[in-house]
Amino acid sequence: MTRTTERVKFRLIQTPCCGTMLCYVNPRLPNYCSECGTHIWKDVRGCILVEDENAILKVEGFHPTV
Repeated sequence: MTRTTERVKFRLIQTPCCGTMLCYVNPRLPNYCSECGTHIWKDVRGCILVEDENAILKVEGFHPTV
């Protein structure tokens, strides 16, 4: 069993188009809404509800394929 921890930049984003809540750990902001496909890149900076640059992502029981 493999256990991994990694520091990630976490953001909780409410999309400006349809209000979908995104738990986002990618350092880059999304270009498109994952729910409706609307281009949101220009407006998404103002839609970040929570941001944590020191969040920890823990993965347990991960079995990578060779």
